[in-house]
Amino acid sequence: MASSSKQPPYKDKARAELQESGGNLAADAFANVKHVLLPITDRNPYLSEGTRQAAATSTALAKKYGADITVVVIDDKSKESIPEHEAQLSSIRWHLSEGGFKEFKLMEKLGEGKKPTAIIGEVADDLDLDLVVLSMEAIHSKHVDGNLLAEFIPCPVLLLPL
Repeated sequence: MASSSKQPPYKDKARAELQESGGNLAADAFANVKHVLLPITDRNPYLSEGTRQAAATSTALAKKYGADITVVVIDDKSKESIPEHEAQLSSIRWHLSEGGFKEFKLMEKLGEGKKPTAIIGEVADDLDLDLVVLSMEAIHSKHVDGNLLAEFIPCPVLLLPL
């Protein structure tokens, strides 16, 4: 008697149900997102590629699910010691408006002496945010500590590859 590699019908059905329920869980998770945080930790006045990607992803998700966006600009330097600070704010506004967002909350956490990961966690907690969108570039550049994200961030974090 030859053995068949085909699974019994009940196993195929169970696998299909598991895949289907997993897909629904993922879709439901984004459907409940009503407030997105976009942390900006790079100093590039025109935004780094990773930050631009995070901005585009944030606006796309927020548009699709009807969510609000809060941008937090984080730097260990004070505003006065960042010569291109206004150019960076203008660039942030431009990139979000390109994604369809002229109205968003903008916060600045400059020269506070706190780690960016802790600031992101505090803002996410204080504003009861649903999702943080961050490029892996922030982790690779050592601005954000990837190991502390799970400890300080009280909501899901979407890490975008470079």
